[in-house]
Amino acid sequence: MAGYVIHTPDGLSQRDQRRASELGPSEVAAEASPGGLAEATGFSLILQEDVTLLRARGELEDALRIAEGHEAFEEEQQKKRWMLEGIDAG
Repeated sequence: MAGYVIHTPDGLSQRDQRRASELGPSEVAAEASPGGLAEATGFSLILQEDVTLLRARGELEDALRIAEGHEAFEEEQQKKRWMLEGIDAG
């Protein structure tokens, strides 16, 4: 089984946790770690790879533009750029 998780790094201040929640999905500031969640459900992590959604969406651009429409695709790409700004800011 494969899946993806968006999470913040350990040690962020409350201010930075709040900013991460504003820039990413609301669940991004959850206290549980991806590995801990997998183990709690009986799974174990075999491979963990850090991949940005912006890059993945870019690789699948043609199919996503057809599925989502051009305007929705561009809106999602902009959201992902904002998320990366937050990540770069720590």
